[in-house]
Formats: sequence, structure tokens, C-alpha cells
Amino acid sequence: MKRSALILALALVTVVAGLAFAGGEECAKADKAKAAKTADHHAHAAKEKVAMRAEHGWLGIETEKTEAGYAVSKVYPGGPAAAAGFRTGDVLVALNGIRFAAENKAELKAAKRALAVGSEVAYTVARGGYERTLSATLAAVPQEVLARWEAEAAEEASRTATQVAEND
Repeated sequence: MKRSALILALALVTVVAGLAFAGGEECAKADKAKAAKTADHHAHAAKEKVAMRAEHGWLGIETEKTEAGYAVSKVYPGGPAAAAGFRTGDVLVALNGIRFAAENKAELKAAKRALAVGSEVAYTVARGGYERTLSATLAAVPQEVLARWEAEAAEEASRTATQVAEND
């Protein structure tokens, strides 16, 4: 009798453990599927962001945030900015007459959204203690720049998806 009860108890423990393990596998599979879906969503959003950015045209500069504002850190040779006279170190002050300031954020966003390849833009820049206006016609984004933007966006999407998965 004791032997039968022991065998029955062991069988019951084995079944319960098996069910628990199977449930754990299902949860792990569900977590992996959710993480993959999240990663796909972030990758798609990143591609859309790059496409939207590209359709607004390319000036041919890179900027970095400084205490003075957005300073030009690179001017691409042969790009619209180079032709317009932009220089490394120029600080962007205004776009089409709209000054870069917190109170103009909505107006600046709207102005940027209205830009497209072929649009004429006028940037006011600070250089050597003076402000000057430089005009350029926005060009299509060169393939190598577009590829770099896509790689940067994919890397950012991957980081974001990983952070989301870790927080779940």
C-alpha cells in the first residue's frame, strides 16, 4: 500500500512538473514572438522615418548640439551647403526667417515638413560674430548618405526593441 502511494505520488509529481515545464516553454515562445514583433515594428518605423527625412531633401551638412546652438560639424563637398558657402563651425540661427528657439518649435517643424527636394531654403548662420543668410536648393539624398541613415536607424530600432523586451 505504501509502495503504491509512493508510486502514485511520484507519477503525480512527474506529470505536474512536465506540465509546468511545458507551460514555461510556451511562455518563452510567446516572449520570443513578442520580441520579434516589437523588433519588426521598430525596424519598419525606422525605415519610414528615413524615407520621410529623405523626401524633404538634403542640404549636405551635419550638425551637433552645442551651447551656442546647432553648429555645423561637417559640410559635404559638392553638396548644396558647400555651394551656398556653409562652413564647419557655422551656427544655425534661423530657417527661412524662423529663428531656432523653443518658442518657435511648432513653426520650425511645419517649415521643415514643407521642404522637399528642389526647395530653396535660406539659413541664417552665425559666423565670426556676425549673422549672414545662406541660400541653397535642397538636393536628393546621395545613396551613400541614405545607406548610412538607414544603418543608423536600424541600429537605433534594434536598441529600442531590445530595451522594450528587457523591460517586459
